[in-house]
Amino acid sequence: MWDRILDYYNEYKKSSNPERSVVSLTNRWSVIKKCTNKFCAAIAQVESLHSSGATEQDKIEKAKIMYREIEKSSYTMEHCWCLLRHQPKWQQHVSMLSTRRKLPGKRLAIADSTPVGDNTVGENVEVIIERPPGKKTEKKRERMRRATEASDSEFHASLTQIHEDRVMFMRERRQEAIKANSDRSELVSEKKRKTDMKIIKLDLAGMNAMQREYFQNLQKEIFEESKRRFSSTSTSPSPSQPFRGCCMWSATMSCCYVRAASS
Repeated sequence: MWDRILDYYNEYKKSSNPERSVVSLTNRWSVIKKCTNKFCAAIAQVESLHSSGATEQDKIEKAKIMYREIEKSSYTMEHCWCLLRHQPKWQQHVSMLSTRRKLPGKRLAIADSTPVGDNTVGENVEVIIERPPGKKTEKKRERMRRATEASDSEFHASLTQIHEDRVMFMRERRQEAIKANSDRSELVSEKKRKTDMKIIKLDLAGMNAMQREYFQNLQKEIFEESKRRFSSTSTSPSPSQPFRGCCMWSATMSCCYVRAASS
């Protein structure tokens, strides 16, 4: 039988395909059968879940994922499975495998009842068939995945809350610092204003010439500074009454200065 398979292979193989002997074809078939048996077991496991609304392609994709999780490699022989899946003898072979019971990791020797085409394989080929995870394992894995996602979600929510609290705290501190600086500036301004008023009200009559000149200069500086400050903070005068505010302030300060100097 394998001689006929070898002749068929050599007749229809592509130029890119390697040369093979009977032993090489037998070994290649054992690899195909081993991987496809495991993929069929994954397909059966997926179908046993009875997922609502899942199409056949969805089940195949999920079986590929399950195969990759178990075998740590992808199933690359889907074209072989597509050729074998509807063959009666292959279906009988898969049905026979599904009725057997074995421990995980044990080796199962497939006797020469394995079908190939219209004949059976005349050699014993050792194949490792691992039982896919059961429903309980699948449910436990799904619960663990959901718990992990929930934990990650809670962590991100907590991290976001901490960030928002920190931003709020920094904003409040900045506002408090601005208010404190404003209060401090107002306090300093108030102290300076009081000091300036004391200097303006000084009686210069009882002072000697040097002291009188010194404090007169100070009073002039305070007066000029007050005019500049008032001019910079006052609103623009209307066209009908130009510079009325500035003139009134200047007149007031002049009166204070004259009274202080004459007292």
